[in-house]
Amino acid sequence: MVDWDYLLVESVILAAMIFGAIYVEHWNYRRVQKNENNIVRKKILLLIEEDLVRKLRFIKESDQYKDYKPFFTDVWDSVILSGKQTLFPFDIIKNLEHTYSWMKYYNTELQQKGPIGNEQILKDLLIEIKKTTELSLDVLKT
Repeated sequence: MVDWDYLLVESVILAAMIFGAIYVEHWNYRRVQKNENNIVRKKILLLIEEDLVRKLRFIKESDQYKDYKPFFTDVWDSVILSGKQTLFPFDIIKNLEHTYSWMKYYNTELQQKGPIGNEQILKDLLIEIKKTTELSLDVLKT
């Protein structure tokens, strides 16, 4: 004869144990993932910050020597292609996208029209890129 009360209690205890184990495992996974995301976010921010500082140096040298060369936007492009931009708040993404878009626009102007006879436009674009880059650096530091 089956003791239904005993079987019911055992089933409830077993279900609670299984649910608890799954919950703890899921909670631990989320905690580990959050920590990994924080580490990746900090490394990417450091990489972007270093890239923007190099861009400011590049702008200064371009203006100083009147040597207009294209910007490399590979750092931001790699962040986008990897899908890691989702680790950042929307305001930072929007700000960085704006900054790198100016660089790409400059590259397009440089490629299409060349530096000869186009110096004033390139200078104006470099001034705008410098402003947006400095703004992006300020946003990243806050």
